[in-house]
Amino acid sequence: MTAIDELARDFRSDTVTLPTPEMKRFMMDAELGDDVFSEDPTVQALQARAASLTGMAAALYFPTGSMANLTALLSHTSPGRILYSGANSHIKVYEMGSYARIAGLSLEPVDDARGWLDLDHLARALPPDIYYMPRPGLVAVENTHNMNGGLIYPVERLAELGSFVRGRGLPIHMDGARLLNAARAANRPVTDWTAHVDSVSISMNKGLGAPMGSLLAGSQALIGEALRFRKLLGGGMRQSGVVAAAGLFALDRHLPLLDRDHRRCRTLYDRLKDLPFLEAIEPQTNILIFELNEPRAGALAEWLARRGLRTIPISDAKIRVVFHFQIAEEACEELAEAIAAWGDVR
Repeated sequence: MTAIDELARDFRSDTVTLPTPEMKRFMMDAELGDDVFSEDPTVQALQARAASLTGMAAALYFPTGSMANLTALLSHTSPGRILYSGANSHIKVYEMGSYARIAGLSLEPVDDARGWLDLDHLARALPPDIYYMPRPGLVAVENTHNMNGGLIYPVERLAELGSFVRGRGLPIHMDGARLLNAARAANRPVTDWTAHVDSVSISMNKGLGAPMGSLLAGSQALIGEALRFRKLLGGGMRQSGVVAAAGLFALDRHLPLLDRDHRRCRTLYDRLKDLPFLEAIEPQTNILIFELNEPRAGALAEWLARRGLRTIPISDAKIRVVFHFQIAEEACEELAEAIAAWGDVR
């Protein structure tokens, strides 16, 4: 079985995709230069594309989304300040506490159970303006919300949050790793969201098929600071246009493929939602999370793996299924049938 054959049945994440032959040829033909000297024309082109896409003044290319997010925290604020982020956000849960260990921030988790920050909770969490209290530094949001099942941050909620936060002199950073999924699913331009934030990170390897790379977009001043922090963190790459080219290719060729991922995810939900032994979050994009009525997510994942279907447990009772463009149509049907069958034999 080839790697592509295995990917056809791999629902663990939309990051597992491999570059297509066409993408690899595009990468090999990329014009290169030394990006630490800002001389790689392909990186420059991708950064300009990201700035235009997000409506921001400038953008900077990073090897990973975690580094892009951390750089945003470092660039917006200073050690000792408070970061306000969702209780289930990627920045809080999956970035190894870098907000504290490297950026020197404390974190105040905000209720995000519905996929957006609860504004009342945030307002109560802000400290009084007393000199011996820690000072707020930054608010971070996530779109789409990974651990809440790929939920889209409602634009109206974000506008309300932006007005509240900016009225208190705080910046907002959006972890927009899957912002392009939100834009496609809602049939809205990316700028409908980015108009309400001060910076945004977007990923090239979640759903789009590039082998690596994320971009941070913001003001010229912010990106100037980010350039320094990227170097500090070890993210100054040289002829990185060879991988940035994959991002350009993905933006040109793969965006429409997200629509199919969303449709397939909804189809699986429709097949599973009435099963008596689980409860699924209704999906809006390409992520489906369902919870079993007993803590046997690991057992179900193993059952599926023995049938060549790879998923990932995210708790004792929850499993996450993520759709990407290299999943085979027949694998979607096989997954639905296997989950239903497990209910009969468990």
